Amino acid sequence: MKSQTSLARAVGVSILASVGFVAVRAASDPPNTGMADPVALVNAFDRSLAAPVPANIVLLPLSNLRGVSSEELNAGGRVVVDRTSGTVSSNLQLLPPAEAFDLWLVDNRPHTGHTTLAEEGDSLMKVGTYAFVAGRHRLTAALGAGAFTAFYPDRAFVVRSGHSPVNGFLLTGSATLFNRLRHRQVRVGGDALAPLGFDPTAVERLAGFSTAAAEGRHIFLAETFGGNGRTCGTCHVESNNFTVDPSLIATLPQTDPLFVAENNPALGTLENPDLLRRFGLILVNADGFDPSRGHVFRSTQNVQALLNSTSPQDPSFGIDFSTNGRNPNPPERLGWGNDGAPLRDFPLVAIAQHAPKTLGRKPGVDFRVPTDEELDALAAYQLSLGRQEDFDLPKLELSSPLASHGRTLYLDSGNLFEPGHKNCNGCHFNAGGTAGMSFNDATPGFPDIDGSPRGFNIGAGTNVNETPLALALGLPRDGGFGQLLTIFGSFGNTDDLPPPFGHLEFEEFNSGPVVESADTGPFFHNHTVTDLESAVAFYGTPAFQNSLQNGATPVTISPDPDDPEVRAIAAFLRVLNALENIRSSIDVAERGRTMPRAADMNDLARLALAESVDAAEVLTSGALANHVDAGLRSARIEVQAAGVALRVAQHLPNRQAIGNLLDVAIQHLRNARSALANPTTLPTSFRN
Repeated sequence: MKSQTSLARAVGVSILASVGFVAVRAASDPPNTGMADPVALVNAFDRSLAAPVPANIVLLPLSNLRGVSSEELNAGGRVVVDRTSGTVSSNLQLLPPAEAFDLWLVDNRPHTGHTTLAEEGDSLMKVGTYAFVAGRHRLTAALGAGAFTAFYPDRAFVVRSGHSPVNGFLLTGSATLFNRLRHRQVRVGGDALAPLGFDPTAVERLAGFSTAAAEGRHIFLAETFGGNGRTCGTCHVESNNFTVDPSLIATLPQTDPLFVAENNPALGTLENPDLLRRFGLILVNADGFDPSRGHVFRSTQNVQALLNSTSPQDPSFGIDFSTNGRNPNPPERLGWGNDGAPLRDFPLVAIAQHAPKTLGRKPGVDFRVPTDEELDALAAYQLSLGRQEDFDLPKLELSSPLASHGRTLYLDSGNLFEPGHKNCNGCHFNAGGTAGMSFNDATPGFPDIDGSPRGFNIGAGTNVNETPLALALGLPRDGGFGQLLTIFGSFGNTDDLPPPFGHLEFEEFNSGPVVESADTGPFFHNHTVTDLESAVAFYGTPAFQNSLQNGATPVTISPDPDDPEVRAIAAFLRVLNALENIRSSIDVAERGRTMPRAADMNDLARLALAESVDAAEVLTSGALANHVDAGLRSARIEVQAAGVALRVAQHLPNRQAIGNLLDVAIQHLRNARSALANPTTLPTSFRN
């Protein structure tokens, strides 16, 4: 009690001093991007320029968009457009061999009611008809050097031969945000009619990136797309780590759009209200809307650190079965099944799934299809969220002996198929969303489970469908990646391997980052594990121990969440999470200092507070609840002090007072970080 009184007095004195006597910097005029960091987006774009794709090339992945494509097909492909030579090439996976298909490109032109899809008023180009050659539909067309001088392929469409994409399509796709930026096709500030978008290489480019992220934030939080009242932010709550959980759901009013299935009889089967309220589970028709394919229930993934965790693997590594050709190989690893639409097209599927007026889900009737400008802005916003770097765990120095022991255990990796190790770092390399292994003996680092990191995200067959709670609830079996009927009764993936393995069937799920794990529970795709310690212990339970995944990457750990090793690993993950909370809170508070309007400063103080509250909670819960050492004690006090300053700052009307309190909070957060870790061993962006 004495320490809390001293803390309150100290913070009170600090706040009074800051409000009255600290000078404030001159304000610039940037837009409010919320949790999104435009500078991080600029840096990510610059890194993308190093990719081995020539500037004249436009890559267009092709997907079947559930609820938007005219027919549901388990197929995909890609288109490569050379804007200099006028050459177009394309290949398709898994369309019926005996049927004929045409490729069209569209250059979207603004007009009344225009969308990202093909419409009268757009510039349409029929490229040609595919031929089925060597197991795939293929097409190559030489259209001439001038074909793309005044035509940018915003989107590609595959249709049945003789049909127009204006009337429907099977597959479609657009370039990534960074590719579109490179070709100056990202228009901001409501300037859809501009011949070119802003220049992402210009000296003043930060303004364009900031505007794109701010517009994306507004769309994410406020735009209903003419549907049932839900927005992206209904399920991806900005101040709740972009997810929903039972504790948050319990605080929402009955009128919240999350409960539209309870309030609108026409949408009565859009959700299962009991599973939504008790477990935060969303009904998803992951394998199509055909009733015979059923549905599954999945938690809402947070959308942070996407750039660190969505790269598809090199097929030669053989580290999961997503590249074997039995299902389409998606260009980005998104969604719990790792087979979601690419990020820029993801909203099209999400709107049809979660936000329609009726379950008829007819585009243009039950929801409005987004424009290119909206899709660009949404991608810019999401790519600006969260960490842009992973930790370097072998170099990381933590002050807590318990967390340091957990780090050692986390890094305990053996060889493939070798028992006796924890092997956490194999699937969650450096605690991120990429793997450290290869099953190809020609790969450097083979057969060490964390010896071959290349930044690839993988799907893991962890058998979470068989947690005790999942079985007790009778949840529909979720096959994760793919749409092939499996022996488990789910829709997933299969492969035929050489002896002694033979025919195998898989239910694989996104192996996501664990840095953000402590404050985004409950855990796994079905939210059937409540706390972090139990999530770590899951890998010692029969469900995982009897899985194919455990055969390849054996995990030796107790199934008891109170086991000392389990708690040490959980303590380590909690400290990592707190370090990320601190980095994020400082980042948001620093941007708050630059806002020209007090209301925006208040808003960013509110979001910085949410991050500092998360840091305080993860440092005082679970394995750390009763653990006291000097570093943890100091970090807790400093984080709490930052929270006091931010709580006041979010309500003050005076810019100078708000700014001074933000400075106070930032200093306390930096002190907390230094108490938890040696700052020189943190990634550069964690030293803000």
